[in-house]
Amino acid sequence: MRSISGSDHLYEPSILDDEDVQLVHALQIAPRASWTSLAPILGVHSTTLAARWKRLSDSGIAWVAAHSVNTRLCPVTAFIEVMCELTRRDEVIRALTAIPDVVSLDISARHRDLLLVISVPTIAHLSERTLPLIAAVAGVEHIETSICTRMHVAGDSWSVQSLGPAQARLVSQLAARTRPRAHGSAPRVSTEVLNALAIDGRLSASEIARRLELSEATVRRQIRAAIDHGLVNLRCELAQDVSGTPITAQWFATVPASEHEALARRVAQIPGVRLCASTTGRTNILLTFWLRSISDVPRIEALLAEAVPAIVFRESAIALRIVKRVGWQLGDGGRATGEVVPPPWDGTAPR
Repeated sequence: MRSISGSDHLYEPSILDDEDVQLVHALQIAPRASWTSLAPILGVHSTTLAARWKRLSDSGIAWVAAHSVNTRLCPVTAFIEVMCELTRRDEVIRALTAIPDVVSLDISARHRDLLLVISVPTIAHLSERTLPLIAAVAGVEHIETSICTRMHVAGDSWSVQSLGPAQARLVSQLAARTRPRAHGSAPRVSTEVLNALAIDGRLSASEIARRLELSEATVRRQIRAAIDHGLVNLRCELAQDVSGTPITAQWFATVPASEHEALARRVAQIPGVRLCASTTGRTNILLTFWLRSISDVPRIEALLAEAVPAIVFRESAIALRIVKRVGWQLGDGGRATGEVVPPPWDGTAPR
């Protein structure tokens, strides 16, 4: 487990101003874009952007995560429902969040006590290492596993939609482009560089080089290779309490196999979607939305049923709290605590 220094929480806005939101949106499009390249697009001086981002990140309001979900190094994603002894729930949560394979953890208000998102390199790793680790946690009573067969929509695509179309197009030109996945061996990127990005996805090549005692050119080349070849995904996150969508709603549904693509296309157009995945298990679709209020739940269900009339909602749930999101541990309001558990790419990345 690693932590980010400087999280003194002196600046804790409950409502973001327009410039804050525009900055977050820009980084959701291009997470590692330089302040000098963003300044003319946002109409704000680069030093002001840097200072504004420091205040937001130091307070846990916004941060850039580098994660392993659906990457070349960790192509297997699983969803694990955990039942645990109620009196030991906090103890179980602490133990599970410390496991690198558990990239996200929600406390649920329905059938399961906890919902885990797992990111691992292989099915064998899941069955031989991850599941035994989870089952061995004192207080865990039952686990049920579903494998993601296709990730249609992920949280990486969620944004605050604050920039105008022209601004968004300009910022998108600054975004690193992931190349189509190729067969064969992955490029050589050290786990130390990947872990440095996991702790701060905007950390500069020069700073990583200084910390790891490597040449800046080597680190810069490895960062570019990691992004270009899909070894790591970058995501600018925002604390849910300032997002305007404080409710996390989840649906476990069954949809005919021939209708999954149609559902995914419609879901991608609905504001607030955070996850749409085809899965194995007693249901075959998992959906997550961030909503403005609980009263939005039937509205989303109606939109989904309109898109695919054959959909059957087996269960809906409201997440009581998100404890961990793509490696970052969260506190009140979904704000980053500064504690980060790097993803499970140790031992899988070429050295």
